[in-house]
Amino acid sequence: MGLLNRLFGFRWSLYVVHNGGLAFAMHEHSVMSTVGYVMSYFAAGKEPVAPWELYLNFNHKHQTIKLTPAHFTVDGENVTPLLIQQIEAIDPGWKIRGGEPVFEEAATKKKLKISDAPRSWSTADLQAMMDNLDKPRELTFFSVMDMVFGKR
Repeated sequence: MGLLNRLFGFRWSLYVVHNGGLAFAMHEHSVMSTVGYVMSYFAAGKEPVAPWELYLNFNHKHQTIKLTPAHFTVDGENVTPLLIQQIEAIDPGWKIRGGEPVFEEAATKKKLKISDAPRSWSTADLQAMMDNLDKPRELTFFSVMDMVFGKR
């Protein structure tokens, strides 16, 4: 899949925009996999705080959808028919299987982790986390989303 991504690019991207400029991007073939990473942030009508904005971009045609609370159910667990209609209008073949997303800083193309949590927790992982509470953490997708939604 790596060679195909380099040749043809990813089908969809989530653009994290700050002050009108692209700050971060998550790339994935499946738009629903991408949306799954952000939908809980929109629960109870929450939305990005200014000057942050989130956009889905269909990379093959460079068409975007600005994400708003209207695209998600109040519980943040599903998308609304509005978002499905907008996706289908741009990409009729949108129902494809997801893979591993790539998250990067836009200016440098530096790859960032999705999360700093290990896949399975051990006692050593918990102790390391507790020992490093006062140290700055590296940016991850979820720490960026916390900034976008005013949680940091």
